Amino acid sequence: MHRSVRAIASRALLLTASIAAVSLAADQAPEADDPAASPAMDQLMRMARFVSQQEQLSVTQESGYDSGQESGQKIEFGERRDLVLVRPDRFRVDIERSDGEVSTVAFDGKAVTVFNSTQKMHASAELQGSIDAAIMHFVRDLEMRLPLAMLWVTSLPEELEDRVREAEIVETAALDGALYLHLAARGETVDFQVWIPETGDPLPRRIVLTYKQEEGQPQYWANFSDWNLSPNPPASHFALDIPAGASRIPFLAQVPRATTPPEAKGEEQ
Repeated sequence: MHRSVRAIASRALLLTASIAAVSLAADQAPEADDPAASPAMDQLMRMARFVSQQEQLSVTQESGYDSGQESGQKIEFGERRDLVLVRPDRFRVDIERSDGEVSTVAFDGKAVTVFNSTQKMHASAELQGSIDAAIMHFVRDLEMRLPLAMLWVTSLPEELEDRVREAEIVETAALDGALYLHLAARGETVDFQVWIPETGDPLPRRIVLTYKQEEGQPQYWANFSDWNLSPNPPASHFALDIPAGASRIPFLAQVPRATTPPEAKGEEQ
């Protein structure tokens, strides 16, 4: 039962959680009332500018996501991600899923590498450039999952300006003995909520995404803790030590797709 449910969850993630990897909000919205003048948008932009300008940081991200089942029920799965980045070209995420599977994604300025230590498999793609370029390549070209990927690129302020249709301040909420502004924003296909400190560094404490056009309107949520703006990791932290016995496999997007023979296409028409 668990394996079956997890398999369905994996398929659902390809359809829904990948949206979270591409954007915090949604596809670019048609022109509407300009949200830029609102106090809530001011706070969102304060967060976006601050995070995108950090030269380095580390954070722990505890998250959960809804997975729609064939029965119509939604089941939540979770994971923990420990992220470290050093601009312009080093990035690493250590991941532990709720079923115990452990993996790592790393970029060292020369290649993007994924190592699943549970299954003893790894994949790598050569890429030189910035963290921004590596994240875009990983998500869009290699078709891999990296939730809230846009939170870590330097273009985050522009992404929010392009995609947010409207935003509001919901309330001031007390979390862990501190006060946070609870913000709600709407996009074309995804709505999201963010909790950021009322004072001090505007580092997000919690983010919730709602996929309003997906069946059942599934959600993805993430709680952030242990922010560190000067982790100073060694360069070796971004070069994965792959065991000799690990199997090397291509990224799914690198595997040639089967094509339909011309005669079969004619029959389908």
